[in-house]
Amino acid sequence: MSEPPTAESPQAPHAANTSTMSARRRLLLRMHAERDELAARIVARARAEIADYRAITAADLLPTTTAILDRVFAVLAGTAADPAPESAELTDYGRIRAGQAVSMEALLRAWRLAERLHLETLTAVAAECGADDAVLLEITRDLLALVDDAAALFSDAHHEVARDRADHDRVQRAEFTHGVLTGTLSATELRLGIQRYGLRADGDYLAFRAHADAAPPAEFDRLLRPLGADHAFRTVIDGDYAGFTDRAIRIPGAALLAFGPPNPLGAAAHSFRLAGRALATATALGRIGTCEFDELGLLPGVAADPELGAELVRRYLSPLGTGTSAAVLIDTVTDYLDTGMRIEATAQRLIVHPNTVRYRIGRFEELTGCDLRQAHTGAQVWWAIQYDRLVRRGEPNGTSANR
Repeated sequence: MSEPPTAESPQAPHAANTSTMSARRRLLLRMHAERDELAARIVARARAEIADYRAITAADLLPTTTAILDRVFAVLAGTAADPAPESAELTDYGRIRAGQAVSMEALLRAWRLAERLHLETLTAVAAECGADDAVLLEITRDLLALVDDAAALFSDAHHEVARDRADHDRVQRAEFTHGVLTGTLSATELRLGIQRYGLRADGDYLAFRAHADAAPPAEFDRLLRPLGADHAFRTVIDGDYAGFTDRAIRIPGAALLAFGPPNPLGAAAHSFRLAGRALATATALGRIGTCEFDELGLLPGVAADPELGAELVRRYLSPLGTGTSAAVLIDTVTDYLDTGMRIEATAQRLIVHPNTVRYRIGRFEELTGCDLRQAHTGAQVWWAIQYDRLVRRGEPNGTSANR
């Protein structure tokens, strides 16, 4: 605790003469006598009026509040060892409040509240001491200037701690997300993480994956949180954005975001593996936007089994050749399978006569020696066509090497 101002204190910067200086000293001595009561009033009002302060006990708030008052009195009286606004009391004040989870907004509200109570006390004490308006105005002016300088200093200290804490929280959140997606968390770690982040232990979540070139990290995080919602958890795995969310998110632009099926967090690793397959398949298909594994059907299997795909292409598509007529037959068979092997529906889709469809289907069966009416044959032909399209999409000249 600093010593109270004395009659031997050096002359204050704004003292005009000996009479004024004497009155100023008397007033500051009287203010210092009110320090403990003033500090208690500031703390009580802050805890009553500002939500962030209610969770902190008065005993935890009083030491820094008292230290700040001592600093203010010493500077006003000219007895501070270092009259500059920079001081350990002020930086400690900002750091300690940040560590107590007091927001910057709440901190500034409390500071202005303390300023008002200080001025109220100063005015009351001035009347009791018989200090004239000139002395009161002088100290008030010095106090307000000191308060403004001090606010800038403790604000910087608070921001520094808040940034460090935010960085630490982001790292912990990313590590938790990585553990969830890779299935490396213990049951206890998973339970604690669910409690810490307010997740639903019995809820389903969708894992997602996207290439890192989809957007810069900050922009990608913004896309994951439409309207400021904070329901998405993100990290980086093998160079890709990876995470989980409680809902599918539609993203604009040319980026691709792939989702696995919904699963509880304990089984999120399964959803993440399928999200990876969905991303690889959708990329091969040239998809953009949001893609869900469930909507791809058998396509991930087609993309993931090139040996089978190549063999089916050899069996069912290579006999057709590579010309325009082969492409027409393949397109017709594709629509024929998609419509449930209905001639009329296929003809309407292709805008041709039903007999034309019959001829093309017959020609395909003749060249390949297969019967499309057999279920397993139709499935194999569909697989061959899809794989051939994937291969041709990935080749510069657009033609498959398998045919």
